[in-house]
Amino acid sequence: MGHIKLAGFCCERLGLEELLIIPTFNSPHKPTPLTDYNDRLEMCRLSFTKKIYRISDIERQIGGEGYTINTLRTIKKQYPENTKFFLIIGGDMLFSFDKWYRYESILKECTVVAAAREEDSYADMTEYAAGIGRVKILNLPVTEISSTGIRQRLADNGNADGLVPQAVAEYIKSKNLYL
Repeated sequence: MGHIKLAGFCCERLGLEELLIIPTFNSPHKPTPLTDYNDRLEMCRLSFTKKIYRISDIERQIGGEGYTINTLRTIKKQYPENTKFFLIIGGDMLFSFDKWYRYESILKECTVVAAAREEDSYADMTEYAAGIGRVKILNLPVTEISSTGIRQRLADNGNADGLVPQAVAEYIKSKNLYL
């Protein structure tokens, strides 16, 4: 639910016409995915149902390591040259952004948008972003939900009701995910 709320706020604040939802296919930061890619792709489809959202399997099509710069450059080839691109990340990811593969190139290709995950992190994020450049910090209402917390709740009692859309909760149960 946190990702859905963040997506909605970003669409509104940034005036987006379309928002691509791209689950990571082969993350260079996580040696083994917690859940099969096809399951994660389907949960995205079940979660992001408004017309403005487009679920993309571009990282599967590209293959290899899922470096953001490669994904971004591939996507940009599919749009008119004057299209403005944003990369939306959570505030927790911002604090390691300068460690990302070719992060300077990412900043040349798009505007990075980061949203606070905790109420008191906005000032720290703004200060950190000033040292990187071309990063926009959105001060949005915070949803106190984490994927780790959801997985833990599922492991503890098999229930994620209220934390994910109902269709996703049913999908998780039907596939016995995260138990």
